[in-house]
Amino acid sequence: MVEVIIYRDPWEDPEEVARVTIEGEVIGETSTAESLRERISDDNDPIISEYTDGRELLRYIASSYSNGYVMAGYDSEESQRIVEDLSDEAYRDWVRDTGLDTRL
Repeated sequence: MVEVIIYRDPWEDPEEVARVTIEGEVIGETSTAESLRERISDDNDPIISEYTDGRELLRYIASSYSNGYVMAGYDSEESQRIVEDLSDEAYRDWVRDTGLDTRL
């Protein structure tokens, strides 16, 4: 599974508040998770509605949900490699080979 995990209070007492998969699923029952679910399903969201693939979504979440009190990071080095390091062609091959539906 390729995921970004969002933590609250990452330095003192880390608490996982949401996970987002490359398929665009949000896992968690916190207000952060609920907010992300609403944003992903909202065609009028000024930022997220522009993304068409889970890779773009995970890049956005990893960067924008890291602000000190909240920290987002990939669940593994392999997830980070898939999202950040693969060329577009290699990523398309990876999606095809895994059979995942990463379209949002």
